[in-house]
Amino acid sequence: MSVRKTPMGPPRFVIVVAATCLTAAFVAGCVDPGALLSTIQTFEVQIVNDTSFAVDPNIRYDDDASFLAGWFPAGSLDTGLVTPGDAVSYTFDCDQLGLIFSDEAEQVVPLFGDYVLDATDIIDRDHDYGCGDTIQFRFVGDALDFGVVVSVNGRVVD
Repeated sequence: MSVRKTPMGPPRFVIVVAATCLTAAFVAGCVDPGALLSTIQTFEVQIVNDTSFAVDPNIRYDDDASFLAGWFPAGSLDTGLVTPGDAVSYTFDCDQLGLIFSDEAEQVVPLFGDYVLDATDIIDRDHDYGCGDTIQFRFVGDALDFGVVVSVNGRVVD
């Protein structure tokens, strides 16, 4: 008969001390329990202007991902003009963002007028992105070369 020794988990004392320390950190305000979960329960939307001129990204969104929501989105991000080299970021709760797209973004080129893009493809929750993801609209090029690259966590989707 052979006896095999199996490793045991941490002693109960270690677990109690760790739980006590974590509770003390919450109570003292050193750790925000909401912040621990907020990155998982939200989306981040970034708008980056890598052009030489101001851009009006015209980002439209809806909390629903249905066909009709794509035709009649409920909201738009109030970004105003995003200046060259700037980036703006928005955070949404997971249930607030069902679909998102850029609808005819404009690049303002002095003396030459505005350059307008076609709307991007609509990207939707659970198909193109999920909770905790970062959606980025990166505007590139100038005038006739003006365009937008849409990505989720660095993966191009449009």
